[in-house]
Amino acid sequence: MSRTHIHKYQTRYHAQATYSKAIRARGDLVVMQGQVGTLLDGTVIGEGDPGMQADQACRNIDRWMQEAGGSLRDVVKLTVYVTDIDYRAPVYEAINRWFEGVHHCSTGVVVTALADPALLVEIDAMAVIDDD
Repeated sequence: MSRTHIHKYQTRYHAQATYSKAIRARGDLVVMQGQVGTLLDGTVIGEGDPGMQADQACRNIDRWMQEAGGSLRDVVKLTVYVTDIDYRAPVYEAINRWFEGVHHCSTGVVVTALADPALLVEIDAMAVIDDD
């Protein structure tokens, strides 16, 4: 896929990783609903553990990307919502394991709550899959 990373940079607020301020990409757009730490049946994974919930959310993103015909390497943007600022470190450690080397754009937001009180993190993802 034709992709240009615009201004790669090292994070300074949480687990170290390289992100991009913007990405110019061509291909098929994939936009998914926010992913949380649940199984398909709604079972919460890692209740009380934001790192485990982020890990499951990333596992879900990986699954939907594969079903869409792509991979995590096609992800260009994540928006990460946490219910406590102290959750940022374990959440981003999980994200960085799943997205190592991807250099996606990322936005982090602290919110007062998510739709289910047991959920501590939600991750929105956007991707562009090359049609070649």
